[in-house]
Amino acid sequence: MTVREIVSRVRSAIDELMENDSEFLRQSSDEANLTSVIVDKIGYALSYVLENAPADSIDSSAYSTLTPSEAQRFSITSDLVGKLILPADILRIVEARLSSWSMFPIPEPSTSQVYLMQQDTYARGSWDRPVNILTYEGSDKMLEMYCAKSTSDTLKFVFIRKPSAYSTDNMDSDVPVPKSLQAALIYQVAGLSMVAFREEVAASLFSIADKYLNPDKE
Repeated sequence: MTVREIVSRVRSAIDELMENDSEFLRQSSDEANLTSVIVDKIGYALSYVLENAPADSIDSSAYSTLTPSEAQRFSITSDLVGKLILPADILRIVEARLSSWSMFPIPEPSTSQVYLMQQDTYARGSWDRPVNILTYEGSDKMLEMYCAKSTSDTLKFVFIRKPSAYSTDNMDSDVPVPKSLQAALIYQVAGLSMVAFREEVAASLFSIADKYLNPDKE
């Protein structure tokens, strides 16, 4: 889906909810200005959708793997703790596990009780009951992996990068959103675009976006 297609569908979504507000539609007749607002919100909306969508609704077209230079920031310590300095543009971890692990444990925050347990060499995770922890090394985000079976373990790391910013200078540029999430993206962009104009309409658009994002949610 291109930027141009998103702008067209977002305008249609807004028009559907604003069809009885002819004054607003007249005031919004400056096509270039409204288009600029919509395009500016695409990157923010796409980040939200990709970060919050159910994992099974995101296809592999949105996935990234580590570049060679990013992969060099992975190491295994002498006490078999895997450590990876995360890419600065990471949005969401899809899978992170060592080659000796049979599963991908969902990362826990460093504020959790689980992290405190990793400080005990007898209670911490192991290759057959692994634990991932999100923490920091200085200003860099880091993933600590407890623990490897040996220092020769390799890393499998799949993630989603933060989307680029989009510009009206290139309306035909592609926006990599999975087909199953296109409707959620459209209404999320529409909601963000309307916040400054009509808060009640923005709230309605966000509600519609959430229904598309989480169709099984009660």
